[in-house]
Amino acid sequence: MSAPAGWYDAGTPGHQRWWDGFQWTANERAVPAVALPMGWYTVPGTSDLRWWDGAIWTPYRVRDGRPKPDAFAIEPAATGIVLGIVFLVLAAMQLFTRMMSGNDAFALTTILMAAAGAVWLIGGITTKGLRRLPAPHGAPFADVAVRPLPGDAEGPGAGWYPVTGQAGRWWTGTRWSWYVGMKIGVRPGHFGPRGYLISMIAGWIIAAIAVLALVVGALGIGLASAGEEVLGGVLAFLGIPFGLIFAGLAVFVLLLTRSRRYAMVLPEVPPPVR
Repeated sequence: MSAPAGWYDAGTPGHQRWWDGFQWTANERAVPAVALPMGWYTVPGTSDLRWWDGAIWTPYRVRDGRPKPDAFAIEPAATGIVLGIVFLVLAAMQLFTRMMSGNDAFALTTILMAAAGAVWLIGGITTKGLRRLPAPHGAPFADVAVRPLPGDAEGPGAGWYPVTGQAGRWWTGTRWSWYVGMKIGVRPGHFGPRGYLISMIAGWIIAAIAVLALVVGALGIGLASAGEEVLGGVLAFLGIPFGLIFAGLAVFVLLLTRSRRYAMVLPEVPPPVR
């Protein structure tokens, strides 16, 4: 009995040939690629063990036996590139202002904005470059160091549960996993607690700078009232605006970090029963 018509392997690896039900034809095609599920895979041609989200490589890999983000893990890549260009343009504007005014205070802001622009731009370009890597093949890495993985069920009620307005975390039925689901895909969150701590410390440092700048501005106002109009005016001109800007930035960083807490650290309680 002859096999029904269809595409079959015909002896050429990676290709199939059409069988018309009675004989082989001259029509061939490449074997359709099968999308591998998300997981930790070795990047073909390297020893790099990296997270594949089911569609693209991500800036997360296993180093020293632990999942960690790349040095410049910025996602989405386009956001990093756009912000990098914006900060570099702002740095150029600050440099122009410094050259026109002769005020050295603008040199510091030029350096800070240029550095921020470089970090964003390098991160965006590096992350975008991961898309040029060949797709994974073979079985995923499933060592205890990266488990529990999304899909691992250890009890009733396993599944994805929202932990912030825009992120969910996998619950195995008995414990939370480190993997967070977002609009861009599922990402490992093993570095989250450290990132949360760094972000909170950065927010409070910015707040301290804001307080210092406002104190300098108030001191300038006092000096101007006492007759030191030039020095007092300069201190007030620099201190008050910078203080307000940094105060707003500190509030933004602290509130944003706090709102994303459970996307960065494991929740203390189980999810509500469904």
